[in-house]
Amino acid sequence: MTRILVVEDSPTQAEELRLILESEQFDVEVAPDGEAGFRRLGQGDVDLIISDIMMPGLTGYELCRRVKADPVKRAIPVILLTTLSDPMDIIQGLECGADNFITKPYEAKHLLARVKEILENRNLRRGGPVTVGVEIYFLGRKFTVTSDKEQILGLLISTFEDVVRTHQALKNSHRDLAGRTDELEEAERALRLKTDQLEASNNDLEMFSYSVSHDLRAPLRAIDGFSKMIVDEHSSQLDAEGLRKLGVIQSSAETMSRIIDALLTLARGGQRPLEVARIPMEDVVREVLAELGIPRAGVECRIGPLPGALADRALIRQVWANLLGNALKYSAPKNEIRIDIEGREEGEDVTYLVRDNGVGFDMKYAGKLFRAFQRLHSRKEFEGSGIGLALVERIVRRHGGRVWAEGTPGEGAAFHFTLPRPGGIRQKSP
Repeated sequence: MTRILVVEDSPTQAEELRLILESEQFDVEVAPDGEAGFRRLGQGDVDLIISDIMMPGLTGYELCRRVKADPVKRAIPVILLTTLSDPMDIIQGLECGADNFITKPYEAKHLLARVKEILENRNLRRGGPVTVGVEIYFLGRKFTVTSDKEQILGLLISTFEDVVRTHQALKNSHRDLAGRTDELEEAERALRLKTDQLEASNNDLEMFSYSVSHDLRAPLRAIDGFSKMIVDEHSSQLDAEGLRKLGVIQSSAETMSRIIDALLTLARGGQRPLEVARIPMEDVVREVLAELGIPRAGVECRIGPLPGALADRALIRQVWANLLGNALKYSAPKNEIRIDIEGREEGEDVTYLVRDNGVGFDMKYAGKLFRAFQRLHSRKEFEGSGIGLALVERIVRRHGGRVWAEGTPGEGAAFHFTLPRPGGIRQKSP
């Protein structure tokens, strides 16, 4: 059985070589370094040496040089494992008398083929020692090459084979890359088409909302106007029930008008481009609170740190107006209203919080909060268009942020939203 000595200081690489060679029924021994490998050669019965080059102590070059200088051992072929990243590898391989190179990383099939070629030609390496060397100069250094012509030919052929393999691998990689580039370009074209279709659908939806809302105003004005005329001019002819019904008509018309206003606001919100700037958020919050009449008796409002963010000031002002207005509205049944406002920087974002001690909500309905016209409380309990939180969600999403809520029935609610920190903005399509 052919015995191969593997000299490798990496246990992982040594075990990999052992498994590859034993798969072809070679008898494999492993030496952990160059000195141990040379000592093993003194015991005889080695048909081939495969050695790493870079090892502590005795390198692969030095081991090969010792082998080739020994009249008994010099006939043992030596294969060096190298990256062949430097032309000096070839010169030093010739100088020390190496029979072949195998480049890392290697394929099992290629390594075994190289080993079998060397073993088939090993009888050509059993001549007497070379007594005359050839001096060559390379990169300013002098080297003495003592390898015989068969060794030199084998070494150069193996180097050429590795160059060809590397070149072919690069060609295959370029071909694969070109194919992937075509796939990416096709995917990019499909994505652009989908994006254009989505933008067109959004524009159509916004124009539809705007058109419907606008067209509804005229009949609503007529309903409201004529009901007021009836009350003003014919109230003496109506009984209490008739007057009550007219009041219901007027109230419904006013509610519908507010819904139309909200729809128009929602439609316009996605059309205007963002005017992004660094926003001093505490200033914006205090402006909104002043418009809501805060500070005032019965309302405790605590403002914590509010880091600045990158945003469209007018749109973010609308976010605060909706969230703080809701906090006041849904806390109204409480004797003492408490509102907490704060923000904190987290990575690339700033997260803001509005917390109240109002009526709260059941978390199983949290998914409805940010949908248009989805209400968790009746209009009799709390007035509103049902569009405010949907508008908040859309504005925050356009800025590349997100919004979510937490609540407990009877104990209050907390609304969170994120905006980009100064330094960049991740705009989303409306």
